[in-house]
Amino acid sequence: MAKKKTPQELIDQLTNPVWNPAIPDYKALYPDFSNIARILDVSENTRKIMEAMTSSSTLIDLQKTLKQTKEISLASEYVVNKKDRSVDIKDVNKDFKEGKLVLVLGAGVSMTYGLPNWQLLLQKLMVTTLNKKENSSLIAELFSFIFSPNPLIAGRYLQKYYDENEILFEEEVRKILYKEIDSMKESKLMDEIVKFCIAAGKSPNLNSIITYNFDDLLEQNIDKLKMDLPYKSIFGNGQEILPSDLPIYHVHGYLPHKGDLTELNRITFGENFYHQQYGDTYSWNNIVQINKFREFNCLFIGTSLTDPNTRRLLDIANEQRFERNGSHYLIKSRYNREYIIKGLTKWIKENDKEAIKEEQFDEFVQNLTDLIEVFEENDLLSLGIKTIWIDSYDEIPTILSNIRIQK
Repeated sequence: MAKKKTPQELIDQLTNPVWNPAIPDYKALYPDFSNIARILDVSENTRKIMEAMTSSSTLIDLQKTLKQTKEISLASEYVVNKKDRSVDIKDVNKDFKEGKLVLVLGAGVSMTYGLPNWQLLLQKLMVTTLNKKENSSLIAELFSFIFSPNPLIAGRYLQKYYDENEILFEEEVRKILYKEIDSMKESKLMDEIVKFCIAAGKSPNLNSIITYNFDDLLEQNIDKLKMDLPYKSIFGNGQEILPSDLPIYHVHGYLPHKGDLTELNRITFGENFYHQQYGDTYSWNNIVQINKFREFNCLFIGTSLTDPNTRRLLDIANEQRFERNGSHYLIKSRYNREYIIKGLTKWIKENDKEAIKEEQFDEFVQNLTDLIEVFEENDLLSLGIKTIWIDSYDEIPTILSNIRIQK
């Protein structure tokens, strides 16, 4: 077991990110939390897997290695049982009944309503900065496609542009965010999340919600019920929460579709805001996340958990938890088999590798898929998170319903 860090060491870890020049782009600004390094810390078995795979010089060797490493990895104590979700659902239901469950929501929760993804949002914002309006949309799309600017760096440029032109950045983001949204569209996933909120202040009881989304779609759906549900959207310092309120923490900022925007509505979008999060140990959003990750059990929905700051905060909270072998859960889609086959076929052609026999190809793909998923499970477990695998996004509402109503 790793040595438990002192409070001062944890504060140092939070305030002093490690610079790593080997990591490209914005990742160099943050601690080296790359998947491979993390996995090597988690399991001796996965260290052996990495050594075996890096020593494979041909696809035939790799096929043999995959068979061996699959057996090693699937026997690992760290691997979650993929076939039976009932144990996981029972555990999360217990947390819910005891008032210890926190829902953590990512962009996947809001996509049903037509909100733009990061790439499209950046493109639309880029259009507004171009002086020549003719073909500006096409130019922005081509720029994004060819150069693929990092979202943090692009956000920094956009923030600077709007500041220099005395335009409220958050107002422009809000216009684009809600321009093509269909807030009346039915979403079984959102319906299930709202049903968790109805129990606020009672038993069973949801402790709180953390959302990384700017939008107020959750709040709109709660209001649609026309019930007196006590909730409070929190997006800055000094906002009072009553004991009867269900807190909805917008830790990356909040842009409601109506009403005036104030200084509290600043959003975490560009590189400079991520720097502020690293520099301010006691910022309200860092403190909220560390507290919830440490004291309660979280169910992550609609997020890939690749954000470096979120992973860092999970690491810090996990250091302070009594139980460190997986107290949180992430609902995650399995890898698409056809996507892997397409990518593997392309890689074989481009690298002039010896082809695998047709009768062995399916087995090779399955072994590769299993191994990738095992690596991801181990990575998440090192953050204190167990994986609930799904084959389709449509399964999530049923899982949430089972968690909520299980006797």
